[in-house]
Amino acid sequence: MSPPRRTILLALLVAAVGIACTGGDDDVTATLNTTTSTSPPPTGPVHFQPGEYRYEFGGVTATLSFDTGTATMDVTNASGADLEAPGLYVVMGTGSRIDGTVGDASPIVDGETATFGVSFPDEVTAKSIGLVILLFGDSNYGAFAPVPAA
Repeated sequence: MSPPRRTILLALLVAAVGIACTGGDDDVTATLNTTTSTSPPPTGPVHFQPGEYRYEFGGVTATLSFDTGTATMDVTNASGADLEAPGLYVVMGTGSRIDGTVGDASPIVDGETATFGVSFPDEVTAKSIGLVILLFGDSNYGAFAPVPAA
């Protein structure tokens, strides 16, 4: 049997099995949501607020504001669980990793908000950062996103 005939035969067999498997309960109807929601694409260049980053996922929201070698990080924990002490590191535009030092790092109880000072070596500036990664204890929570300019 030639490959095109095998493909057609296989497609017909799959269709027949699919039809046979749907019988039996005529009162059941399925509703599919076929609409999707997407943001419109940007119409021009996207500009960001230098040194401003935001993380939001799973009930954890964090904002990070840089000011040449130091930063302020605000964390709101609405995750349903306590968070271990925060940490973070940056991946520079060159690809190197540089750890930040979170002052007075302490766990964050569910439902609480905390503010931390963060310091970095002098080579970390708002313009040299490629990526900022958020940690809680030994868990990597993921990357901050730059904040778009208004």
